[in-house]
Amino acid sequence: MWAFGCCDGDGATPLFIAAQNGHVRILLHLLSKGAESDVRRLDGASPLWIASQMGHANVVKVLLAAGNVQVDATRQDGATPLFKAAHKGHIAVVDELLKCKPNLGILPNGESALHAAVLFGHTQVAKQLIQAGADPNLPNSDGITPCRLSQQTGHKELMKIFGHTSRSTW
Repeated sequence: MWAFGCCDGDGATPLFIAAQNGHVRILLHLLSKGAESDVRRLDGASPLWIASQMGHANVVKVLLAAGNVQVDATRQDGATPLFKAAHKGHIAVVDELLKCKPNLGILPNGESALHAAVLFGHTQVAKQLIQAGADPNLPNSDGITPCRLSQQTGHKELMKIFGHTSRSTW
């Protein structure tokens, strides 16, 4: 397998650029010609990571189907594709990633994907993560649970959800 060369100084290949911009047909063509599906930029981001951040669910689906991608691969900051999709509120991307059983626990960045969804008020994503098994009582590296975080951030819809799913008091 080959990576079709680097586009610029950060190590991004044409496949990476296609994933970043949501170009499914170009991505499929590059993969059919042998492009590496899990190539990394210098910061550790993969095509799956960037497609997840950008909200390109169709690209995520193609990359996952291509195989050889690590669903829990982290960028240098410790964030996974699921974390970035949850952070940005990309419901369809989260749905695709959850099919691959990603890590729902604490990541190297000290947070979980559920923490990311709660911090930015993404109620539907939080519901998806909880239904998939994310623990609303799991403390991050600062000892704050998603339940507590919803209270601190004042996201009332999330507080309602946690009121029904939490086994502890805030």
